[in-house]
Amino acid sequence: MWSIGQYRSGVEQALDVRRTSLFLPVPGLDARLDGLTILHLSDLHLDSLAGIRAAIASAANGLKPDLCLLTGDYAAHYRRNPVAVVQGLQEILAGVQARHGIYLSLGNYDSARLAADIRAEPGWRLLVNESVTLDHNGANVSLLGLDDPFEQAHEPMVAALAVKTDGFRIVLSHTPDLAAAAAAAGHDLYLCGHTHGGQICLPNGRPLIVNTSRPDLARGLWREGGMWGYTTSGAGVSGIPCRHNCPPEVAMLTLLAGYPTAK
Repeated sequence: MWSIGQYRSGVEQALDVRRTSLFLPVPGLDARLDGLTILHLSDLHLDSLAGIRAAIASAANGLKPDLCLLTGDYAAHYRRNPVAVVQGLQEILAGVQARHGIYLSLGNYDSARLAADIRAEPGWRLLVNESVTLDHNGANVSLLGLDDPFEQAHEPMVAALAVKTDGFRIVLSHTPDLAAAAAAAGHDLYLCGHTHGGQICLPNGRPLIVNTSRPDLARGLWREGGMWGYTTSGAGVSGIPCRHNCPPEVAMLTLLAGYPTAK
């Protein structure tokens, strides 16, 4: 049984949303993409804990990435009122100035009604097994947003991964479960969440539970073949409204060029 003190500590840790900065050396990266910045948000679970919306908004406020990418679970529950969820997203994203825009994929807590409301929001682009190609300083960046791999059939997602697109190829996926398929298809960066990094971890950071078929990719920065991947610990909470030894985060990733490809 948890003590009241442990519970209060867990709530405090859950509301301490941090900014994480990561630098990714990419062998063979087009020099025009050197320094491209990506703000990655996931697992907001809005209104799952009093104060969480304001805490995430404060952490994201003032950031000016080239891209703002979100990988699902915006709602606290599948039946959550989509209007309230969109309002929460609006509050959080209002302080973000993304040069090339805001792109989203879906999580297992995001309903069809919520997806429709996100699609209707000006300035946001929801990608469901579809891609878009952007121009950054004359170089192409391709974004592929997958449907939720946790609950939906993988076959349409694997088919979407196999479609060839130009430039630096980024996958937005709710979970790390399709990382191997993405790497095999030649994608360059795979962004995901869902695991919350464990949310409740031992003092050494070891998670007690990770809800994925790829527990080796359950948290942080990783490599799968020639592809970079990042599994964010997420910004919100689910189930128990606490965190222990697993800080919530908004992550800023920066691409670095100038590294030769392996011979």
